[in-house]
Amino acid sequence: MRPLLDEAFLRRLSRLRFLAKSQRGGRLTGHHVSPRVGMSIEFADYREYRPGDDLRYVDWNLYGRLEKLFVKTFAHESDLPVYLLVDASASMQLGGSPKATYAAQLALALSYLGLRSMERVGLYPFADRVLSNLPPRHGMPQLGRIYRALSDLTFGQDTLMDKVLSEFVSATKESGLVIVIGDLLCSLHMKEGLSRLLYRGDDIVFLQVLAPGEIEPQGGGLSRIVDVETGKHVTLNLGRSTLEEYKVRFEQHQGELRSLLHELGVPLFTLPTTRPLERVVFEDLREGGILR
Repeated sequence: MRPLLDEAFLRRLSRLRFLAKSQRGGRLTGHHVSPRVGMSIEFADYREYRPGDDLRYVDWNLYGRLEKLFVKTFAHESDLPVYLLVDASASMQLGGSPKATYAAQLALALSYLGLRSMERVGLYPFADRVLSNLPPRHGMPQLGRIYRALSDLTFGQDTLMDKVLSEFVSATKESGLVIVIGDLLCSLHMKEGLSRLLYRGDDIVFLQVLAPGEIEPQGGGLSRIVDVETGKHVTLNLGRSTLEEYKVRFEQHQGELRSLLHELGVPLFTLPTTRPLERVVFEDLREGGILR
């Protein structure tokens, strides 16, 4: 899997910023202070010199090599860490264009966006548990680490969201923006884990990635259906009544998911893999108040 993004798309992303819930009238009151040029706690990155910048922060060694002025930028400890929880269960490999590829591209785009605006960004792939972690860091080298981690994901096991969220809370010490990316076609038993995050003060967003066939199944006739997460299989005659029953159950699941997240004040975005990433970022997430 190669979650590559178009350079023109990346340049457009650099104009966006994450919007903390405290800035849109919600629950999160955690700190989200923009980095500034000057003395601070942690070096973050370089940017090109602009007239009026303090010359004390020009990197003259870099100027000697590139003959171009760059200033050092620094980030405060009080910024908002961005945590990306990406589903690596077996079901994410389904679809003509696998959901896993779409989820990885989306995670990479959001990582770039956060790192360009000097946030700390971390990655936590999960299935039945948190599989690994890449703690939040500043600077564009973190994008390379996230890219490699996404490219090297291995898939398997089912999804246990409540266990995953509880493990994540225990593994991280500070509240931040928690973005969960996955198909969410699992048990909806996750209220305890979500409540722990909300109690800590985290801002949570769910991005549900689905294959078109999961939203609107096609076909029919005698078919062998395999559960990719458990390996169980059954042979069914997929007539009109079977497809209608699937649609009823799917809508019931989606309704329960929406109800649960709405009750807790957690936004949900349902994204078919056919939806262009640019529309997700520049329309859905902006209109939903996640980006500005």
